Amino acid sequence: MLETVLLIVLLIILIGLSAFFSVSETAFTSVHKVRLKNLINEGSKRAERTLNLSEDYDKLLTTILVGNNLANILSSAICTWLFTLYFGAWGVALATVFMLIIILTFGEITPKSVAKRNPERYAMALTSALSFTETILTPVSWIFLKLSNLLGRNTVKVGNETPTLTEKELVVMIDEIEGEGTLEKTESELIKSAIEFDDKAVSEILVPRVDIIAVDKSISIEDMKCLLLSSGFSRIPVFDGTIDRVIGVIYAKDFYNRYFEGSNASIEDIIRPVKFIPETTTVARALSEIQKSMVQMVIVVDSYGGTVGIVSLEDVLEELVGEIWDESDEVQYSVVKDSDGSYLALGEANIYDMMKEIGIEFDTGEYDGHTLGGYIQYKLNRVPTKGDRLDEGEVKMIVRTTKNRRIKLVQVILKKEPEPSVESL
Repeated sequence: MLETVLLIVLLIILIGLSAFFSVSETAFTSVHKVRLKNLINEGSKRAERTLNLSEDYDKLLTTILVGNNLANILSSAICTWLFTLYFGAWGVALATVFMLIIILTFGEITPKSVAKRNPERYAMALTSALSFTETILTPVSWIFLKLSNLLGRNTVKVGNETPTLTEKELVVMIDEIEGEGTLEKTESELIKSAIEFDDKAVSEILVPRVDIIAVDKSISIEDMKCLLLSSGFSRIPVFDGTIDRVIGVIYAKDFYNRYFEGSNASIEDIIRPVKFIPETTTVARALSEIQKSMVQMVIVVDSYGGTVGIVSLEDVLEELVGEIWDESDEVQYSVVKDSDGSYLALGEANIYDMMKEIGIEFDTGEYDGHTLGGYIQYKLNRVPTKGDRLDEGEVKMIVRTTKNRRIKLVQVILKKEPEPSVESL
């Protein structure tokens, strides 16, 4: 009788060990190392020990699996012996059913479900016991690790190791965190903008050559004053003969200081140097160049040295925080929804931003530009005119206004919405 009681107690202990190893496996498999590092920064010694233990994951997992299988095998053997003792020939079948239910319920499913809810908490709580177990089972774990390494030698390794987290996965994670309410929408958008910051080229955000307001170095003081007043700009590029030969930039404050002093200084005396960057430069790199050169504007050039456009510090910052308006700006959004359900978009609007705004994406093929107007011209394979139409699956685009062979305004109609009549426009 005493022997039976001892075996039952041992069986309960082994089932408890099975639960212990199951909790450990799930906790250390699901643990977020970033959260552990955050706890370490807050001074948690237990988090530091847990992180150190999880670093050698192969050895830890081998220890857990060896311990779990030993516990399950021994408990099954003891249960079978006990059931055979009391139920005879039916003992094996009854013991199998009994242990299947017990191990699945108390040794696997329940412990793993509990550990999954808060893996960091359980991982830190079990670290000391697992470290001791890892030391005890080191000889057995070493054998299985050697066998695993031996069998794994024939595995072909393709490319580099998979990164912990890709940019796309990080964006998805940010969306999930936002959905949980931890991040505000504005914070989420700012983080995603920062992630995409280094993937954009300045060609996507520059003020194109045809829209640049610049002056020749021979301009008179009075003409320069009129241009500054009429344009409202605080910086004007200066060229020598042609816009492809930009030699610097004039700051409004420098001009007015000289103008009100009444000196006879020429325009060339107040020209400041300007920075040049290739059109393939990323937005992040452009920001770095602006910071290092301590200028507010850079000139973007092509491979032949010709002027493609200009990029200001404000243009770069708007890629992070969105549009920045001041009291002198005329507020103008690139894509707006009309009352009839269609959208009105500027020809210079970024086509990918437009897709995001309307909620429908389509394949742009080999088009390597960024503007909506440029894409329509690419698809039409000619200079567009007012009334030109382009169908892209669920989207219809109609050119509404043009100027100087450039598309100024496009109406974007979602085909699932009722198409407005031309007369109503």
